Amino acid sequence: MDHTYEIIQTDHELPLHIFFHNVRYVPNHWHDSMELLFVLKGKAIIAVQGKPFVLNEEDIILINSNDIHTIQSDQENLLLALQIPDSFLREQGVDTEQTAFECNSCWHAQGDQQKFIEVRTLLSTIMWNYNKAGYGYEIKVRSLLLELIYLLLRKFRSTQEKREYPINRRTMARLLHLNEYIQEHYNRPLTLNELAERENFSVSYLSSFFQKSMGVTFRTYITRIRLEHAVKAMLTTQEPIIKIALDSGFPNLKAFHKAFKAVYQMTPTEYRGHRGQHLPEAELSEPSSDNYLAFDRENAYISLFKYLPTEASAGTIAAADQGSICRSVQIRASGSGRTLKHTWRSLCTIGKAKEALFAPVQQHLRMVQQAIGFQYIRFHGIFDDEMMVARLGPDGKPLFSFGYVDQVVDFFRSIGLRPFFELGFMPGDFADQSKFFFHKKSYMSMPNEMEHWTALMEAFIQHLLHRYGSAEVSSWRFEFWNEPDGGLFWPDPFERYLELYEASFKAIKRVNPQVQIGGPCMQGDTIVDRSYWMEKYLAYCTEHECLPDFITIHMYPIEYAVTESEHDQVPQISDFRYAGEDYVPKMLGKVKRKLLELGWTGTELHVTEWNATPHHRELTNDTCFKAAYIAKNIVETLDEVSSLGYWTVTDLLEELPLPQEIFHGGLGMITNNGLKKAAFYAYELLAKLGCKLLDRGDGYCLTMSKDGTYQLLLFHYAHFDQMYLKNDISGIQPHHRYAVFNHNDQLELTIQLEGLEPGAYRIHRHTINRESGSSYDEWLRMGAPAELMPSDIDYLNQCSVPKQHMRTETAGDVLTLKGLLAPHEVQLLEIKREWQHNSI
Repeated sequence: MDHTYEIIQTDHELPLHIFFHNVRYVPNHWHDSMELLFVLKGKAIIAVQGKPFVLNEEDIILINSNDIHTIQSDQENLLLALQIPDSFLREQGVDTEQTAFECNSCWHAQGDQQKFIEVRTLLSTIMWNYNKAGYGYEIKVRSLLLELIYLLLRKFRSTQEKREYPINRRTMARLLHLNEYIQEHYNRPLTLNELAERENFSVSYLSSFFQKSMGVTFRTYITRIRLEHAVKAMLTTQEPIIKIALDSGFPNLKAFHKAFKAVYQMTPTEYRGHRGQHLPEAELSEPSSDNYLAFDRENAYISLFKYLPTEASAGTIAAADQGSICRSVQIRASGSGRTLKHTWRSLCTIGKAKEALFAPVQQHLRMVQQAIGFQYIRFHGIFDDEMMVARLGPDGKPLFSFGYVDQVVDFFRSIGLRPFFELGFMPGDFADQSKFFFHKKSYMSMPNEMEHWTALMEAFIQHLLHRYGSAEVSSWRFEFWNEPDGGLFWPDPFERYLELYEASFKAIKRVNPQVQIGGPCMQGDTIVDRSYWMEKYLAYCTEHECLPDFITIHMYPIEYAVTESEHDQVPQISDFRYAGEDYVPKMLGKVKRKLLELGWTGTELHVTEWNATPHHRELTNDTCFKAAYIAKNIVETLDEVSSLGYWTVTDLLEELPLPQEIFHGGLGMITNNGLKKAAFYAYELLAKLGCKLLDRGDGYCLTMSKDGTYQLLLFHYAHFDQMYLKNDISGIQPHHRYAVFNHNDQLELTIQLEGLEPGAYRIHRHTINRESGSSYDEWLRMGAPAELMPSDIDYLNQCSVPKQHMRTETAGDVLTLKGLLAPHEVQLLEIKREWQHNSI
């Protein structure tokens, strides 16, 4: 048999399987699903029942169920595939035994394409809505699917008789009989021996028959069946994971976890935690037979855009598709609440130490301190060569100079900031200079001579103590190294990191035991998913008496496609996908629980870097999205950690070459040339929150200050859509950056504040949205000039501040407030009682 049966797993909520893929070679196979292929880029040769067709860009072809077909191409290509199972067609009254379709655009001339344009439009619209996965998208996609089936029946139904199955009836009956038995008994131990004995086959014959007919082994097939039933139970019941595993036929929880993670790239618990979100599908294709390649992430939407009927232009979401979300909330304004420390204001960050001496960076920090007021500042590279701290003299002995260090620290202190040193990276003369990172080199090896490094540690701390005093230096924080768990910044074995940490810790503590030293600055995911790193770190520190004074972690909601055995491999930008919208609060909870499990009893946990991405060219960084992202994550993690250091204050980082573009997707709150982004204004509004938390929930937070003023923060968050989560950047362009989010719905929010004293209240509303508070959107309205003069920067900063509106309302014991928020919008309402003054 030179063809195999392909198992099609449809979406959990919809009767279809739709996806993009590149194709090199897919050998002969068949399935009981109708398949539509739409060539978006390049060309492909598709042979159906042995007859080849050459499909060029924008061609479409329909492959009837049970038709043997193969796909191949020797050039770059991109296809959109939609598979619809026969069972769904039969539910709609289609006689799949007698109905076939002829839909092949390459048979028709350019002037005879109208009916194919209708198919392309429907395919594109189905994919668009499926990808967005907005509220109620399942109903929309199902209606479009029915419209597509109706179109095929009306304009593409074939007059030829339906083809027979690609194998003889006896073989088909045998396959169906085997499959029926497996489906009925999947939930108990089922072996190939048992099946062979029941069907009167030899084990070897049945194994070979199964492999040739189904394209997979018996074990793989039954595992898939069990997983399918387990997933359905996980999504539709509240049964414990272990019960579901056993009820689905898995021998134990360990076997279920292993099989599940191999297919879904996450644990069953994590998968169930995404309930209500657009869940990842199983990766069921066998690499040895179906050579589908990762799709071209820069071109997936290009051919689709022209067929989206409501799109005014590529890269913009149609206003016609905008819906509304209505929400009402009652809040007791007279409650006792809880005191807030606002630890998110404890820490801000910049790139390298030397950058703190640049006039623009100093200006940006002054702007931030004036508007927000942070307590500490964390930075890299205090010992980088450009700081001229350490070198070897002619005699090979280390020489130290701290002039630039003093300038950096003195500037920080002059604007009310205390240093949070990252003791990472090695002076060039001390290091293996083949191991470096960043455009401006930072060396990241073990020291050539440990004595030189420990002498630097001692001299550094002695100098700080002499200049600033013990009380002051003891209030600072010293974090050892930067992400030793990923391979990017620590290429040596982890054991060498532990040796260097111990030597550094003890050298510093010898000078002054009160100096606060922390680490290990790992990613939160490492602590949770690969806890042996943290376990080894804490065990080593306990044994060698160098337990850190505080723990530091980084938080980026991304998942790199790097296996544990490849931990020292540098991830590339195409190797990752974004995590879910609740990553930050959920990961913080997991990290804290894991640290407790590992015996950590300290009180300080610092997040010294967090952002929606670690990448310096992420175009959504400049948009209003960041305002809602910051508001949401800070509100949901208020005082959960000792600090939450947003990476970074400014786009001006020399980790990469400076870009030409003004809005290049930098990580900062402020552009290189001093334009305040929406992220900056989100922090400015958060800084107005009071010291007592009264209530918080989905999209809101109510606080009160000591003078009795209430602060109501509202935000309307929209997460990335499914393609952007997978790092497909084709839907975003420099001048069109809002098409990569999962919905465009307005939020109609009604807040009732109960328990107020009757009287008049002044309501001062601040608004950040695409119309106000977003320098990027104002720059677009300005004409998106490539260069800006100083006067242009002043103008943009002046006209892109948050909108303000004030009014007075009289309330009894209830004050009703309404807000209409666009996606990514943030509002702050300051509500203050007005007292009447009697005139004499």
